[in-house]
Amino acid sequence: MRILSIDFSIPYLLKDDSYPIGGWAVQLSIWLRALEKAGHEAALLTWKGASAHVGSSQQIKLIETYDPAHGVRVAKYFYSYVPKVLAAARAYHPDVMIQGASAVHTAIMAFVAGRLGIPFVHRIVNDVNVDERWKTGLRSYEWLAYSWARHRTAAFLCQNEYQRAKLAALFPGKPIHVIHNAVVVAEDAPPPLPRAERRYVGWLGVFRNGKNLPLLLRIAQEFPAIKFRVAGMPERDADQPSLDAVNGLRHLPNVEMVGHVRRADVQKLLSEATMLLCTSDFEGFSNVFLEALAVGTPVVTRRQVDPDLIVARHSLGASAEDESALSKSVKAFWDMDENEYDVVARRCQIYVKANHSPTAKARELIAALTPLVPKSKRTGQPLCDPLEVDAI
Repeated sequence: MRILSIDFSIPYLLKDDSYPIGGWAVQLSIWLRALEKAGHEAALLTWKGASAHVGSSQQIKLIETYDPAHGVRVAKYFYSYVPKVLAAARAYHPDVMIQGASAVHTAIMAFVAGRLGIPFVHRIVNDVNVDERWKTGLRSYEWLAYSWARHRTAAFLCQNEYQRAKLAALFPGKPIHVIHNAVVVAEDAPPPLPRAERRYVGWLGVFRNGKNLPLLLRIAQEFPAIKFRVAGMPERDADQPSLDAVNGLRHLPNVEMVGHVRRADVQKLLSEATMLLCTSDFEGFSNVFLEALAVGTPVVTRRQVDPDLIVARHSLGASAEDESALSKSVKAFWDMDENEYDVVARRCQIYVKANHSPTAKARELIAALTPLVPKSKRTGQPLCDPLEVDAI
């Protein structure tokens, strides 16, 4: 099967640049590698110049399209972006196209797939994309484009049962599959560090609305004797409450702000933490959860972002009902008996290896896509006139 996707941040991920990377980019990069390993062909549409930027460490087949830094606002989609994506996609001859995250790219890929006569599959990457919050963070033209694309989706791929149930009500009869996120764990991965060698509470993410940095600030203030290590950087248009909270964290003596952490260093950061603390208001299926569990670090999170309650059901940390319970859970894990803690740490690593391997998730993905592909009919039509994209 030939699978084509699109993402403009994966080249920065491959280069391990100091650049805010979303969870979908991390997950998609895992999928693309796993698909290739399973014998399928997978490629990524991305920005012009990406191949030279990444260099020889590509690991993923990159197909360049356009330079997002150039063009007239909104109009550029019609006279440049869409035609170039269509031309690149047609040259690749994909069997199916996949796109994740709510954006104009959802509409572009849905339109291009329609022109090529192949299925367009949309990956939901956050709970807010399926309920009354679906317009969150989108400009008016972006949510109009996203709404148009969702109705032209051949199938949805969800991260959890909440997303599946919401979409089933909105799009009855449309194929909807739950595929949990994957994480790479080396065969020779070392066992989790014992509690005695873990000296801080870890927090890792992009500084932005939804991550609830003000809550992190309040918890750090509540426990001055507990050390916190906070890793991340602001997104380009970070909201003021998040920036204010980050500034407050910088002035606490028990908080160490480590800035952007290279992908190569994430494992060390998480493996030496007593717990991964998640303060988010909404997520879908946090990759950082899996990365923490993979090194035996328990997750202390809010119940509303515990995907399908895996933390609660498998005893992989704490899944708190409210902010007060979250604070108590932080203190409880910090003070936990060392032997009891080490048992939890081993359980975390065992769970991830058994349930979230890239090979298993690639198999689930292909099983979801296979029924769609025989219906595709490659049109072989020439590059469209830019005026034809006004259906978007």
